[in-house]
Amino acid sequence: MAIKKIILREILDSRGNTTIEAEVYSDKFKAVAAAPSGASVGKYEVKSFVKGGVPKAIKTFKENLEKKILGKSSYQEVDSIIKNFDQNREILGGNISIAISLAVAKLQAMDGGKEFYELFGKNFTLPLPLGNIIGGGVHSGKGAPELQEFLVIPLNAKNFWEAAFANSQVHKAVARIIDKKMPHFTRGRNDEGAWAPPATIEEAIEILHEAVFEVNSQLKLKIRIGVDLAASEFYDPESKKYNYKTMSLSSEDQVNFVVELFDRHNFFYIEDPLQEEDFDGFAAVNAQIGEKCLIVGDDLTVTNTERLTTAIKRHSINSLIVKPNQIGSLSETESVINQAKRNNVIPVVSHRSGETQDTSIAHIAVGFQCPIIKTGAVGGERVAKLNELIRIEEKTKANISKIRL
Repeated sequence: MAIKKIILREILDSRGNTTIEAEVYSDKFKAVAAAPSGASVGKYEVKSFVKGGVPKAIKTFKENLEKKILGKSSYQEVDSIIKNFDQNREILGGNISIAISLAVAKLQAMDGGKEFYELFGKNFTLPLPLGNIIGGGVHSGKGAPELQEFLVIPLNAKNFWEAAFANSQVHKAVARIIDKKMPHFTRGRNDEGAWAPPATIEEAIEILHEAVFEVNSQLKLKIRIGVDLAASEFYDPESKKYNYKTMSLSSEDQVNFVVELFDRHNFFYIEDPLQEEDFDGFAAVNAQIGEKCLIVGDDLTVTNTERLTTAIKRHSINSLIVKPNQIGSLSETESVINQAKRNNVIPVVSHRSGETQDTSIAHIAVGFQCPIIKTGAVGGERVAKLNELIRIEEKTKANISKIRL
């Protein structure tokens, strides 16, 4: 295979913001990939776009990189060329580099007569879907809970289809419960399709518990609850306080608050419980409840091997979010996943709040045997990934992941 042509175009993501799509050609095939973007953005992740946005990124690529990439035959080669030109994606931006990286990888798979996920190995596992059901924080409007995501995961589903369906049923059940408790709620949803009711943290969790109990009873499943605090979003670095609507907490108090939430609600999953600089705060939470719950780094680790190395050394996490556009290439994403696995840190492949119809993360989760995928429960750009996983399951006959804590 040799890359013959590259077309880059400006498209819209699920929020109506501009992003980039890459279309890559060989003599026989065409592959397309698009980059997402986040609203809750980690301080240490690569910038999606540099000043000048998509047009500037495309111009920079054409002037400096296009000729170097034409004729190449693998995503590893292409990723290396881009990284040598722009180590931290400060010139090009992460979205253009990840779109090109993924498109080239898809083309490489096609040329070898493979599905995209088959590019990464021969053994496959379907991930458990982690679904965002109630939303708050920067993904939602005023009045919604401070915590960013209230999540569910069906641990004992027989297959991926059953698991994805279960999450959708919890989403429906939550709507019915909110209608009863908050009759004036207009069924507003946030960027990821989660309900965004005017609720406190405790109210949101109780609504989710009620919905999960209902669906567990109907489907005979063991659906568990989790939260993404995205704590950096309400942390004030000047006062060093976590500012909730009704309280301000020190780092020590925040650790205690998170542990108390776990004790009350038996969470399976807690993401970004502390702000993105606080490896020790994460470690304090992990030490107390990490044997019974996934303590997950996102803003802390930003799909970055150096940040992950620090988190591992300081025992800050037992799981991490993997977002390819946080680091800007499939090669570097692969390195993070492999590093996590070597150190018994569970990789969770994740969407972004501003998504496209691109299904690359579904293939990454299956190909690298990541046990969990976080890609919403409803909404076209979310369901695109879920439906792709249903197709992959049908084709591979692979088993769904099992996680026991």
